[in-house]
Amino acid sequence: MAKSSGLGDQLLVGGNIVGGDVQSYNLASPIALIDSTDITQSAHSRITGLRDASGSLNVFFDPAAGAAHDVFKALPTADTQLMLLRPAGIGNDAACLNAKQLNYDGTRGNTGEFMFKVDAQANGFGLEWGDQLTPGVRTDTAATNGATFDAAGGASAPAVPASTVAATNPANIPATVVISGGTLTNVSINGVTAGTGDGTYTVPNGGKIAVTYSVAPTWTWSWNTGFGGQGYLQVAALTGTSVTATIQHSADGSAWSSLVAFTAVSAAPAFQRIAVSNTTTVNRYLRVATTGTFTNAVFAVAFTRNVTAGVVF
Repeated sequence: MAKSSGLGDQLLVGGNIVGGDVQSYNLASPIALIDSTDITQSAHSRITGLRDASGSLNVFFDPAAGAAHDVFKALPTADTQLMLLRPAGIGNDAACLNAKQLNYDGTRGNTGEFMFKVDAQANGFGLEWGDQLTPGVRTDTAATNGATFDAAGGASAPAVPASTVAATNPANIPATVVISGGTLTNVSINGVTAGTGDGTYTVPNGGKIAVTYSVAPTWTWSWNTGFGGQGYLQVAALTGTSVTATIQHSADGSAWSSLVAFTAVSAAPAFQRIAVSNTTTVNRYLRVATTGTFTNAVFAVAFTRNVTAGVVF
């Protein structure tokens, strides 16, 4: 991953937009290592255990109504949700964390500045990185079908190369490659044999597929994944009776269906996390649609696409 600055980032906490009062942040997502060394081994063996997460913020003291001070000073005992947008924009990274706020400690530096420290500990789920499906914080004044996000980044299928020559998956998500026809003796993924004939093959993002043949086959590529995902919603303001946000998906960017239907929100601030089954197909294209009776809804949505089977929280 390339280095990047924190310029242009935004942070929402519990449905509140607080980035303008945050000086810095730190997110951690450790994974426990379990010693699984048995008596036949001559070196340590470890397997991964529970995935955890935490976050810490340095917050300016701003006593104005609606500022971060109002959000954090209550020290709620119920779960809250952090949504970091890096930077704000459709398709950019989003880090989401369901957590408990642990503290709100004031600190005064020797130069006179007054800051607060906020620590949050994950509860129920680890830190989830995903994609923003709204341009940072979005404002709708009526029911709206939002802009389309192409999870494959505009990728198109490469031509079938010469026998044994590898083709690269150009997208940031795994590709499903269906091979048919021709006369084949081997299909390899990243240099490892995955089959010897026609069939459906998964090529990881940035991975390579090579086919050994005497008569060239045909293939089709798609970037629909089959392992579900998790949707996050934060509603910062609402004027009206209610707003319902839905994450929709499409295989072709034209025909849309519901993927994640958030519960209708009738008052802000509000936040939700909804997971879809780890066996659910998530199509290449995503967008956020709103319905309801409202004249102003200010919200942000992110989605974490699972790229492997068996994701457990």
